[in-house]
This record gives sequence, structure tokens and C-alpha cells, in this order.
Amino acid sequence: MRDVEDRTWVGEFEQLWMEVLGVDTVDDDDDFFDLGGHSLSALRLSTLIRQELNLAVMFGHVLENPRFADLRDVAGQVPLDKPVAEAV
Repeated sequence: MRDVEDRTWVGEFEQLWMEVLGVDTVDDDDDFFDLGGHSLSALRLSTLIRQELNLAVMFGHVLENPRFADLRDVAGQVPLDKPVAEAV
């Protein structure tokens, strides 16, 4: 697991969230589904997080944690999707 103090991924996480939902800003209390998200966009978000940030955020994580701050907390606790040596 990565160092939880390393929060450099948080800004990129926020950008991915906004890109998938087509919004300009996001707040901690924003709900993925209230902002127009659906199952396919949840799948897209989880895939992008794994590909771009190498965090093992799965589709179910998005469905079970639709609030931005909650999913961000989950992302901070999950392991890397691939070991660092493979994630190039």
C-alpha cells in the first residue's frame, strides 16, 4: 500500500470526477448520481482511476460511495492497482 500521507493524487482524482460528470467544480458533499452519473459513468470513473492513478478503486466502490469525499477516502485506503514496477 502507498504512503497515505502522499496526497498528490487527490487533485487528479478530482479532475477525473469532474471529467466523467462534465462539471466544472466538485465539493465534498457532491453525490455522483445527483450530478448526472449513472452505472456506465461509474464504470468509466473506476476504470480511469485505475488507469490514470493506479489506485484499485472498483466499480462497486463508486456505487457504494457516491459522495465525492467518501469515494476519495476509499481511494486513499485501497492498494495500488498494479505494483509500482509494473505501473509504467
